[in-house]
Amino acid sequence: MVRLHKVAGGFLLLALGYCLGSLNVHQPESLKAQADEDNNKYGREVLTAYRNVNKAMRDLNSLLSAGGQNTTISPGLNFFAVSVGGVNAEQDLEEGRGVDPETFAALYADLASPKIAEHLDYDELGRLRYKKNVIRLYSRDRLRAVFLERDRLAVKAEASE
Repeated sequence: MVRLHKVAGGFLLLALGYCLGSLNVHQPESLKAQADEDNNKYGREVLTAYRNVNKAMRDLNSLLSAGGQNTTISPGLNFFAVSVGGVNAEQDLEEGRGVDPETFAALYADLASPKIAEHLDYDELGRLRYKKNVIRLYSRDRLRAVFLERDRLAVKAEASE
């Protein structure tokens, strides 16, 4: 009987703790402030604009990918590649001519697709390699060219309205 009272008392304390926790009665002010800050970090207008841009970029990515103008090697959306009219990241990597900045960052963040990841390693200097070749960013000339193409694409898009 004493054991039953102890078990029942334990469940009662557990239930009471759960109820108090769900009511946020004893939540420290610093945690409440952090939650408020996270909720207010971006205003409604910023979140709405981001949602619209994200949807537009995904739609554009689908069109570029379907047309063979954009091939990525990491999951998710490569905003840089889409903004410049597409890149062929897999071909760039295979040919060792450098990759776009977002692909470069994704590779270093271990976000490569499994097909690519199996060929990645590091050399003795800590540089990331693909099939034993050090991965580099696009050359300055190639970066200038893709930025110029982005500007041309923006002008063409504005003129098409």
